[in-house]
Amino acid sequence: MSEQAKIQLYSAPWCPDCTVAVRFLDGLGVEYDVVNIDEVEGAAERLEQETGKKGIPFLVVGDQWVRAYTPGGGAFPEEDIVRAIEGPRESSR
Repeated sequence: MSEQAKIQLYSAPWCPDCTVAVRFLDGLGVEYDVVNIDEVEGAAERLEQETGKKGIPFLVVGDQWVRAYTPGGGAFPEEDIVRAIEGPRESSR
């Protein structure tokens, strides 16, 4: 996994999807910072401005915003998150 990309998790302690995202990231062994939208002034507003969404959790990997939940309670988007963290793959040519 890319060690250069900074990862932030926009979340809140009352959010069950955020708990799933934390467990997933911890299981991957990646370092990340938690941005608690209830405590960090302007965090919820930034999330909405950047994504057009109010839902959490969201990851910021480098400068890429990645939804860390599936609307309507679908499957956790593991592949999308791993792909964002790993970054673009180099061509084998």
